[in-house]
Amino acid sequence: MPESQKLSPQDDLTKRIDAVAKTKARLEQEIHSILAQGKVAPASCWIVRYQAKGRTDNYWYYKLQASSPIFPTKTDGKLSRYQHLGKAGSQAYIDALEQITRRAKIEALDRSIESLNLGLKDLIEENSKYRQP
Repeated sequence: MPESQKLSPQDDLTKRIDAVAKTKARLEQEIHSILAQGKVAPASCWIVRYQAKGRTDNYWYYKLQASSPIFPTKTDGKLSRYQHLGKAGSQAYIDALEQITRRAKIEALDRSIESLNLGLKDLIEENSKYRQP
């Protein structure tokens, strides 16, 4: 940038604050878009593969597992730490995988937004130096 077009420190600070605020708003919109796509898995859930024995062969099945009981059971309504998903490629398996993927994306965006919040806080503190008489 030529010397005559160089921004004043206050204008540069205002420009950086605006850039951080716009980026934060865009990431928050991405989170809203992800939430609109469907259900998001709770933070304490993951997919587990387990082997079941049949009469003639062993089979691989999948379940959604949580660190504490959160899934209602079909028989007595109590809560379980597990939700059966069936075989790989079943609709329940795909749905659970998509829910976990949405959660991972939101968690990553939340971490980025937190970093932007810290940067915005620093910029506001820096801006207060220019406002003091």
